[in-house]
Amino acid sequence: MTGVFPLVFASEEARLLTGIAIGFLFGFSLERAGFGNARKLAGQFYLYDMTVFKVMFTAVLVAMVGLYSLASFGVVDLARLWVNPTFVWAQLVGGFMLGIGFIMSGLCPGTSVVSAASGRWDGLVTFGGIFVGSLLFAVLIDWLPFLDVLYEGGSLGTSVLPQLIGVAAPWLILGIVVFAGLAFIGAERVERGFQRKHQPVELTAKPTARSPRYKFAVAGGLAVVALVATGATAPNVDRPGIRMNAVEPLELAEQIIAGRPDLLVLDLRQVDADAEHQAIPGAVAAPSDSATAVVLGAAPPGTKVVVYDETGELRVAPGAWPDGLEYWYLRDGFDGWRSEVLTPMEPSGSDLAAREFAELQSQIAAYFSGAAVKPLAVTAPPVAQLGPKKKKKKAMGC
Repeated sequence: MTGVFPLVFASEEARLLTGIAIGFLFGFSLERAGFGNARKLAGQFYLYDMTVFKVMFTAVLVAMVGLYSLASFGVVDLARLWVNPTFVWAQLVGGFMLGIGFIMSGLCPGTSVVSAASGRWDGLVTFGGIFVGSLLFAVLIDWLPFLDVLYEGGSLGTSVLPQLIGVAAPWLILGIVVFAGLAFIGAERVERGFQRKHQPVELTAKPTARSPRYKFAVAGGLAVVALVATGATAPNVDRPGIRMNAVEPLELAEQIIAGRPDLLVLDLRQVDADAEHQAIPGAVAAPSDSATAVVLGAAPPGTKVVVYDETGELRVAPGAWPDGLEYWYLRDGFDGWRSEVLTPMEPSGSDLAAREFAELQSQIAAYFSGAAVKPLAVTAPPVAQLGPKKKKKKAMGC
């Protein structure tokens, strides 16, 4: 599928300005919905104000129907969209702690920003707490090994609901839209029942429409769009591609020298990878889709798969690749390996740290290329001094 999205912006500045504009509109919408008021959000947990459920569920429905419908018509390429990978244990623990913080403060990370921008002190305090907590986690994860194990545990790779339950995306979306129409009506009945026991808070005293007609109209419109999308044929709507993180050539060299047991290096080039000087040591040649499927199908869950082509252009793994594996691409491909690992670095300047790094890199180059740089190059160089271990980007927010 050759979609026309993402759009090509005139410049990097134009792309950033677009993000700012969308972020402003998102924050404005949250404030207009009353989500800057902690008391209003807390009403969700007491069942007398279901605005959070109705607004957020509507947003999910519109985005879901729109995204998959555009993909069915060939306008959007799902393989180019980022989908957060699944880490079961980390997300269970993180979700539980987020829920506790949500109940205590009445705000989540996103709404705390809106609340603070609206001039509310509780929003500012909540946002400060989120910042301090994230900073503490980023520091402690390097000191407490169990945090790193939790952070990496339960990896299921990139997965989406249609693929997990084996139902075609358009039909699953249609079912969710129908369910949502009924759920909105039920939520308002629950809301009216509990409002008899609680005084309405700010922004909830205004009378709301009791007729469910407009809810059926919205749900019906989304259902029609989903039905039309089922008649469109486009490949790869059920499973988006897997956007991979980059691994540095020297970092991969360290892991190979250390003999990391869960590492699988996949050579996707259309070349004779049997020649030792043309491939990364230990790499498995997979020049065709069928060969790649066989190799990945035999890999145990949790394997770190590093793929490389000639120049590092492949950065999104096909959606058909198995779940449960951790996919990375080699930055700059084999060209980067050749220039940064196989080519010795000449020491320059008077900075001691830079000269020591150049000496160590030369030893690594000699280890892989056999170049006679120094006698100690025939032994495996130390692998812990090239820099701090790169970790996944830690995300927060809702």
